[in-house]
Amino acid sequence: MSIIAAPALKSFSTYFSLALVVFIASFLALPTAKMVNNVYYVLLALPALWVVIIRRSEVFRVIPVDLAIWAALLIWFALLGIWSGGAQHYKHLIYIALFIIIVSRLADPKLFRQPWFARALFWTLVFYVLGSALVYWSTGRYEVGERVLWLPSRMTGPIYTSIWIACCFVLAVPVWLGQRRWGEWVAALLAALFCMGFILQSRSGLVALAAAVGGVACYKAFRSHRLFLYLIFTIAVAVGLVVAAANFLPEVERLFSRADAGRVRLWAIMLNEWMDCGLLLGCGLEHQTEQLLLSGRAINHPHSIFLSLGVFGGIIALVLFVMLMIFVLHDAWVQQDPWGLYLFTALVGLSFDGSKLIGNPDELWLLVLLPACMIGNRHKVKGFLSVRRRLRP
Repeated sequence: MSIIAAPALKSFSTYFSLALVVFIASFLALPTAKMVNNVYYVLLALPALWVVIIRRSEVFRVIPVDLAIWAALLIWFALLGIWSGGAQHYKHLIYIALFIIIVSRLADPKLFRQPWFARALFWTLVFYVLGSALVYWSTGRYEVGERVLWLPSRMTGPIYTSIWIACCFVLAVPVWLGQRRWGEWVAALLAALFCMGFILQSRSGLVALAAAVGGVACYKAFRSHRLFLYLIFTIAVAVGLVVAAANFLPEVERLFSRADAGRVRLWAIMLNEWMDCGLLLGCGLEHQTEQLLLSGRAINHPHSIFLSLGVFGGIIALVLFVMLMIFVLHDAWVQQDPWGLYLFTALVGLSFDGSKLIGNPDELWLLVLLPACMIGNRHKVKGFLSVRRRLRP
């Protein structure tokens, strides 16, 4: 078994871990995308590029399977850029490649697997949403019960924010259960439902949370009857609260009366255009449909991370991404890594509202890139041969 980082390389890990925490916090503290981008460039990208140059033999001493698939996916998008992209596209590819290396090879994962980190991340995000809503309600920008469409910082959209709340909740669930923090667990559930259902009024986060908690309940049914009962109780309480809120609060009732918000027609339009463009290559990186929804609204993006990959990158991009997610989630399952539950929750939510994966630092970096690379971060990493052996029945 090879050790990927010599002591000289490990000496950088504390810095990159702390810088990564600052980068995550910048989504909640800084008001513009440009400011968040600057944090990434100055604190993470440029130092990582320097470390990769001077320690490249140590960084890439062992190439695990997940990193190889990431490389294949980025190479495919680089090839697509020859006929459908520009210089900006290749800049984005470099940014994402560096972020993958930072999280999976340079940062120390121990900090992000501390029980306090999961709890702090969830409550920080919840207080950000609650605090923003209180300020908006008090200043009259939004009426109480009106959907908050724009939050003040970089984490601004209600859909991605609700998905992130669900992800952070499931990341902290093992901590609350393991440490018997029942009161905090119930308070967190109520806070998450209130933020997603009443303030943000986004169903993507609710669906993702239900899928993750339901999946854990089914798994625990075969492992621990006690934990299974706890999780069933959580599901019952959550469903009861949602049903009660839908009956007594018009704001929540409207959340479920919006039907599919045009998703089915939108997906049909984008899927047909993908097939017309060609299954293999898709419609290109800059494709923009001219068709409208029945309401007359323009279609900004495919509203599904999987469909987006197919439309913009073709079937090869989609297959590579699905292979990568399956491998990473399997690895998380084997290692009992709670970041796998975080990633699964994100993928469920992003099935209904994901956009382009390749771009400047945005919410998808926190929802997909961060957990997927965190799962692959090992101080001792197995290469191709040893991984294949481990996966054999």
